[in-house]
Amino acid sequence: MNSSLVDNIADAALGKRTFIPHALKVQPFTPPPAPVVKRLPAIRVDAVVTHRSKNARTITLQRGEASTEPDLPPLPPPPPYVEPQEPTPEEISQRIWQQRHNLNLGATIYDHKISVVNWTDQISLVHYEAVCGFDIGLLAGVGNFVHKGEVYSLFLMHSNCDTTKERQFADQWQPKIPDVAPGEILITRGDVKDTAATAPMTVVNEIIAAEIPRLLPYQAARTTYQTASAAWNAAHPPILRDETFILRPHRGSRYLSSETPKQPAQP
Repeated sequence: MNSSLVDNIADAALGKRTFIPHALKVQPFTPPPAPVVKRLPAIRVDAVVTHRSKNARTITLQRGEASTEPDLPPLPPPPPYVEPQEPTPEEISQRIWQQRHNLNLGATIYDHKISVVNWTDQISLVHYEAVCGFDIGLLAGVGNFVHKGEVYSLFLMHSNCDTTKERQFADQWQPKIPDVAPGEILITRGDVKDTAATAPMTVVNEIIAAEIPRLLPYQAARTTYQTASAAWNAAHPPILRDETFILRPHRGSRYLSSETPKQPAQP
C-alpha cells in the first residue's frame, strides 16, 4: 500500500476527512471458461425416470446402487433453553449505532443529475424519500467508506433514467421531479425533524463531493466492463443441455430391498 493511501486512511480514522479507504479498480472483462462437461460414473442403475421440460430439454433421475459413504452422524442434542433477557442500554446503543451505519438505499437517477432516493429508518421504521441534486449512482459498487472517523457500509439498488430518450417514446410524459439545486437535499417523505434518520443523505452527499475525482473514472470503468460483459453474453447465449442426476440410496432407505424396482409409469 502506498504511503499517500496510508496517510489518507489515517486521516479518515482520526475524523479529519471523508474517505473511501479501498482502491477503486475494475478489472477488464474476460470471457468465462467453457462449461465443464459432466461425466457420469460407471455404476449400476436400478431405475430411471426422464421428464421433458418446457424448453424441450430432458431431466433424468437415476437411482443407482447403494451408497458406500459412511453413515451420517447423529444430530447433536439441542442447546439448553436460555430465558431471553432484556438488552442492556449498552447493547441497545450498539444496535442503534450499527443500524445507523448500514445504509440500504434504493434510487431512481434522472440524467445523472437528480436522484430520488428511498430508504426506511430501521429505528422508527418510517419510510423516507429524498430528492437530491447529485448522482448517488456514483457510489454503486463502493460498498463501504469512512465519514468523520466512522465506518459506513452501503447497499445501493438504483436505476438510471434518461429523460431525453423517454420523451422520444412518450411525447406527453413529463417526469414529476421537484427542482433542486446541485448538491441540495429535499426530504419529500418522512419526518424532516428526525435528523438522525435523514442523515444518510448528508453522509452520501459529502462522500460523493469528497471523492468525485476517483468516483468518475471508477464508474466509467464499471460501465465499460458491463458493456463488454453484456455484448459477450448476447453473442454467446447459454446452450440448453439435458441433465442427469444420480440418487444413491443410503442405509435405511426403502429402496434397499431384495426386489428389483420397476420403472414408474409415465404420465
